[in-house]
Amino acid sequence: MMQLSSLDEPVISGPFHLYDSSFILEFLRPHPSRNASVLIRATYKHDHPLCQRGTSHPQSPPLHLHFSQSENFQVLQGKIGTIETYSLIKHISTPEDGPHEIEPYVPHTFYPVADSDEDCVMLMWANPDNVHDVMDRVFFTNLLLYISDVHEKKATLNPFQIMLMQHVSSTALVWFPTATWLGPLRWWMPWKIQALFAAVGRLGRLTPAMEKYTSKEDWGVIQRTE
Repeated sequence: MMQLSSLDEPVISGPFHLYDSSFILEFLRPHPSRNASVLIRATYKHDHPLCQRGTSHPQSPPLHLHFSQSENFQVLQGKIGTIETYSLIKHISTPEDGPHEIEPYVPHTFYPVADSDEDCVMLMWANPDNVHDVMDRVFFTNLLLYISDVHEKKATLNPFQIMLMQHVSSTALVWFPTATWLGPLRWWMPWKIQALFAAVGRLGRLTPAMEKYTSKEDWGVIQRTE
């Protein structure tokens, strides 16, 4: 049985059926007590062939970290797999585990558990909400819908666009995580390369948000603030 949050957090956007409908995305209005810049309810369809691929599901992000926000999640139904820290520790989370916080600078990724016998439903939120370059609803909508369209061959992958999207959310990839002798270079090198791609993208008139994946209201706000 799916656990329900006691907080009043209505759906404000979605549902979006992504990656051949193997992943369903909804955005909720976060309760003030979360101090969150975004709240997502995500569903992995356990019987979909893509979800049965586990870590190779196309939605599963590469190992990465965030500089200024924690990424939190809580499983409401089913189970989700995570890989965390430079030691690549794997963990399967269920509703009994409650909320889980991945703090800034902690490498991580997550994926649907291949042998699940029910859909995974989880909440994910980023906090605090008062930092520069936050992960917000516009960021996640653009990033996830765009990558899904690339996977479904509805759009062409533009690495400059992806790097620009990630850069403005204070997110960096992590390379060679177990090479301890590299120290912070494991995120610093990809961060600097990402910064270069983002700068080139801006010179090419790319913007972090794409009009195609942004609501008219949000796009109007973006245009007025630029």
